[in-house]
Amino acid sequence: MALMSPRFKTSSKLISASNGAVIQKGARGRHVHLIQMALIDLGYLMPRSTGGVFSPDGIYGDETKQKVIEFQSANHLTADGKIGRNTMAALDRICRNYKHRVTLHFRSISLTTVPFSDALQSAENVYGQYGIKIEFGSGESLMLTNEQEQQFNRVDESCRWEINDGEVNQLHSLGGRFPSNHIGVYYVRRFGDSSLLGCGGHATNRPACTVAASASRWDTAHEIGHVLLTSSFSPVHVNNHQRNLMYPYSRNSSQIPVLTDRQIAQMRRSVCCVSI
Repeated sequence: MALMSPRFKTSSKLISASNGAVIQKGARGRHVHLIQMALIDLGYLMPRSTGGVFSPDGIYGDETKQKVIEFQSANHLTADGKIGRNTMAALDRICRNYKHRVTLHFRSISLTTVPFSDALQSAENVYGQYGIKIEFGSGESLMLTNEQEQQFNRVDESCRWEINDGEVNQLHSLGGRFPSNHIGVYYVRRFGDSSLLGCGGHATNRPACTVAASASRWDTAHEIGHVLLTSSFSPVHVNNHQRNLMYPYSRNSSQIPVLTDRQIAQMRRSVCCVSI
């Protein structure tokens, strides 16, 4: 059967489970991580499987098996601790709807290496895994004056959390206005620091991020992550796990990045992450 929940439909292994394959103790990977996170959100806490850099840990051990049994019992399914067609169907049905929404407004002064539709789809896939809907609010190509073209051709300002003055602040004031609980995404040609592909810094009460035209497919989602996490969250980057969206280095892998339960909890508390 086709999975409908955004949490599960990007995983080939979960799709296989919905068609009769079995996921059980001993399995590991993103598909297990997504099942664990869904169960945690449904109230089946997993203290032994959370807390690390890949949290939930993506390991189908005794704790995960027990929580699957509890879910099966509560939903009148065969309580064998294995995820097959019926259990996957029940999870998909219960987790079908988004629980939160983040609305984005795109403003561009440059064509991007990664097509806009791909960057948006990548962000939708990352956050959809956790029941967060990425919603397109508006898009606009900024028509700059000659003077502005010269000013913003290269963004030389360093990245910092609060940007209440300077060229980035000026850039974020261009284009149509949007609500203060939405996020602006500004695409620019390049930064003065050639190693910098994005910055989540923005003015107070004006959430926005800036992304270089040469950014890779996950970088837009990464900068949105900084805005949602806010400056109070630590660690800012996850240096020791390349599969985490907040890994500090750009990558073009086709594998969808993940987030930890702690990161997701912080993001859901953001004023920009609205309950549906």
